[in-house]
Amino acid sequence: MALIIDNKKLSEGIFLMRVSSDLRPARPGQFVMLRPKGDGLFLSRPISVMDCENGVWTFLYKTVGKGTEAMSELRPGDEIHMFGPMGRGFCEVISSERIRRAVLIGGGMGIAPMYSLAKALRKTGAHVKIHLGFTEEPILRREFADVADELMINVGGYVTDDVKFDGGTVFFACGPTPMMRAAAGKAREAGAEMVVSLESRMACGLGACLGCTIDTTLGSKSVCKDGPCFRYEEVTDLGK
Repeated sequence: MALIIDNKKLSEGIFLMRVSSDLRPARPGQFVMLRPKGDGLFLSRPISVMDCENGVWTFLYKTVGKGTEAMSELRPGDEIHMFGPMGRGFCEVISSERIRRAVLIGGGMGIAPMYSLAKALRKTGAHVKIHLGFTEEPILRREFADVADELMINVGGYVTDDVKFDGGTVFFACGPTPMMRAAAGKAREAGAEMVVSLESRMACGLGACLGCTIDTTLGSKSVCKDGPCFRYEEVTDLGK
């Protein structure tokens, strides 16, 4: 069980929630399963960890159904069921120790895991450039500027159009499928390394229900258990 510190509305339907928990710290790219206390009507929701430091966890989420609507109504002092951290993070796919230049691409709610990744990479001495794409109003501009060497914001366009892909940089991406496919195509053309974090509906978060199964070059994989982070070339849907 975790305790709500604050749960702020950033824009229409988008919230930033901080909770206090003594769970083991998350690695960049991992997620947790969240469910309001006493809420037996809904399944837990998989939410990417935006930040995790000194027992304070930060989550960015969008209200898309009754479960996340219930989360948006939580107030400081309320309790929430929190299970995790879960999944394979970015730096379990590509070791951060060998990265000297990194470009992080986030679209929509896919910006969330890029925050903790940027913090981790800068601690190793890597140069970090972040590209964020929004349909409408940008959010968290100042927060991301604090963890980036360079920050680029795209509103209403295609964030991948702003990214220069090259073979000497490691790329990381998370966002809507069209954005991920565009990034994969450009990475392939440039011969660049790229790790993607996939967004998927999950029921259990443990790989037992097979609800988030995807096709990869190595066979069927579960996004929750085997991911959510993969090398882009492994994911069949991004190779088209």
